[in-house]
Amino acid sequence: MDASTALMILTAVAAYLCWFKIISRSMKGPRVWPLLGSLPGLIQNAFRMHDWIADNLRACGGTYQTCICAIPFLAHKQGLVTVTCDPKNLEHILKLRFDNYPKGPTWQAAFHDLLGDGIFNSDGDTWLFQRKTAALEFTTRTLRQAMARWVSRAIELRFCPILEVAQNESKSVDLQDLLLRLTFDNICGLAFGKDPETLSPGLPENDFATAFDRATEATLQRLILPEIIWKFKKWLRLGMEVSLSHNLHHVDKYLSNIISTRKLELASLQQGFDKIPHDDLLSRFMKKKRILLGHIPSTCGTQLHPSWT
Repeated sequence: MDASTALMILTAVAAYLCWFKIISRSMKGPRVWPLLGSLPGLIQNAFRMHDWIADNLRACGGTYQTCICAIPFLAHKQGLVTVTCDPKNLEHILKLRFDNYPKGPTWQAAFHDLLGDGIFNSDGDTWLFQRKTAALEFTTRTLRQAMARWVSRAIELRFCPILEVAQNESKSVDLQDLLLRLTFDNICGLAFGKDPETLSPGLPENDFATAFDRATEATLQRLILPEIIWKFKKWLRLGMEVSLSHNLHHVDKYLSNIISTRKLELASLQQGFDKIPHDDLLSRFMKKKRILLGHIPSTCGTQLHPSWT
């Protein structure tokens, strides 16, 4: 190696170390390493990620900024992460100045396979239109009544009996698992009008619930990796990207069947053959789209957003 090459390498290393020292001064959370950022700590505490993040928040007074990719240019594009649990910050971000905090292309790219361009993964006018449409439905008395009906029925007929059986047999129960199943069943019932009944005696496994959980887990892992890496893994079908593709196919098939069935039910209701009204969100969006377009399209989307219909 000649002197000029060695000098260039030393200059580059010195410049990087200066840049790293400057950027790491504002990092109050977990230790940030050169190049790797806070990924070593994240991987080391993957089995207790929520507790680890909570510990960091307590140590930093409720808010900290870290970097998961300490590489110039990439760090400012996607590596810097701000974590907060301060109620005032949450109100500022989610309510007072929501329009100042768009999800951005990095988030949208990572979640697009699962959420598409729906309300949970869109910005600007697209988000505003969907929010206004959803807000009209969420504020109606009928929807509140439907929510109360789904929740009351699930608690009375399934949740309480499971607890009574456990009490009579002196068995312990995983209350967190029961509440997660209760929440999942109610959300599916309210959103799609179909109860997957994951909260049933024996606590059976549900293919749709399992596929959705695994697809969500695989999608969240994309946020940990630099965008170029997870896109490369997706292209080569490596690691969790294989699981994501498989589980999204299962979710899409399940929901497509629900939508196809609901189209037939709404058509029968319109013709007077079916006297049972549907007050779930899917039916409401489909009815609204029927009014706007004059018909229900024959195709349905693949992502978890209102354009299913």
